[in-house]
Amino acid sequence: MSPSITTKKLALFSLTGVALAVASQGAVAHTRFETNTVVEGTKVHNQVNVGHGCPPATARKSSMGTTVIFPNAVSFSPVIGIDSGAGKVYTTTAAADYYSPLFGIGTLMRVGGPWELTDNKVDEKGNKDGFWAGGKAYDQTISTAIGVEFYSAAVTIKPESCARSVTFYAAIADFCSIDVPGATAKDEEVLYWSPIPNFEGVPGQPFGAPTADEARKIPAGPSYSNYDGYADAAHTIAGDGWGSPATLKVTRNLTKNPLPAGCTGNGGAGDDVHVYPSAEQINKEIPIWSNPNQTGNVYWQ
Repeated sequence: MSPSITTKKLALFSLTGVALAVASQGAVAHTRFETNTVVEGTKVHNQVNVGHGCPPATARKSSMGTTVIFPNAVSFSPVIGIDSGAGKVYTTTAAADYYSPLFGIGTLMRVGGPWELTDNKVDEKGNKDGFWAGGKAYDQTISTAIGVEFYSAAVTIKPESCARSVTFYAAIADFCSIDVPGATAKDEEVLYWSPIPNFEGVPGQPFGAPTADEARKIPAGPSYSNYDGYADAAHTIAGDGWGSPATLKVTRNLTKNPLPAGCTGNGGAGDDVHVYPSAEQINKEIPIWSNPNQTGNVYWQ
């Protein structure tokens, strides 16, 4: 943990003056990764691009920080879908049968980025799952996206599998205030980019909101996690980032790691594997704590 992180400094989150953002590209519509597709075995100097502040679109609030987690398949059980050409279908096959490593997909780089306060997130075994950064308000109505740098891991695809790609779905929350807890936070305070695994066979699906939205294909149904994101404090209307997560796709190097014989998915081209963080992991790790392993002082949850 950075020695500069204190409860007092975090309390200044909501009092910090407006500043200009620094990023490597122009304004983008949503929070996404700078590099979202990589060839297996490639470690990438990447970044999270926070595209805009919190709604409403006509009067965006300044972004003050972000918290990011990637699927961990060691301490949690990610939801995995296989698309062989007819859409995703839930599988109970272990993540280890498709890719490696099973944790550490994204690791924070401390390189003097736009936010002074930063830390990685780890599970109870010390495996890195993601990170958070914050501490200054950025008015993005007059600036570009905010970039938080991280390394995306050199993921490899198991030679024995029929996977032609593995896509990781991140859970991200962008903060415009830490004064409102997650139980009542709406898009105006915290804008979530939430992974919602609504596909065939997933236990508990279809996930949704109390109020259905046919135009956005959001059903009336139970939430997936405690941090799906809502437009209202009563949490009845799905928020702007509901079911719109940032993704990192790893493609198979077919020259060095050809598909084994007998693969039939997508006309013999291989299966697309989709990995979502479990609701348990999101609920535990999206909040911000003073220690990387979700202990100590809680800054927001």
